[in-house]
Amino acid sequence: MHAWEGQNFSDVSLLTQRRDPRRFQVGCATGNGEAVVLQWFRNMPEISQWLRRMEPQRWALRGPALIAIKSALEPILTQVDVYGLEEDSRLAHNRITADHYQILWWGDFTTFAAAGDHWSDTFLTREGLTPVDAADNTQARTLAEALRARVDAKAD
Repeated sequence: MHAWEGQNFSDVSLLTQRRDPRRFQVGCATGNGEAVVLQWFRNMPEISQWLRRMEPQRWALRGPALIAIKSALEPILTQVDVYGLEEDSRLAHNRITADHYQILWWGDFTTFAAAGDHWSDTFLTREGLTPVDAADNTQARTLAEALRARVDAKAD
């Protein structure tokens, strides 16, 4: 059971954002053209369950709309369970959720920390953060602390 299961979304909305990515190394960023939410998960089952059950609620999907989108996402997120975070699955997810939100990025902390892909590089640059070697605990801790401070500043 995940720490957020059985909780109201409003009570756990910041939980995955405030996590230390050195420990929770599977990440994703979602957005709606205005806000960008970067969050971290323990493993593939947790991220796929969060994307099924919780993330649509962040973007104000409720009632019949929530039921419909969860149903439509099920085959795609089952592929994520089986094959992992593939680009085709991300794009398929976004075709369903495009009117509300999109997955902007998903991947691992090592790639993110090093700005190892275009989205991570752009995010770190925009936030004024320096890419680091995730294997260097001091550098990784500094980045993790900066990411948490970003979340805390936006939550105030």
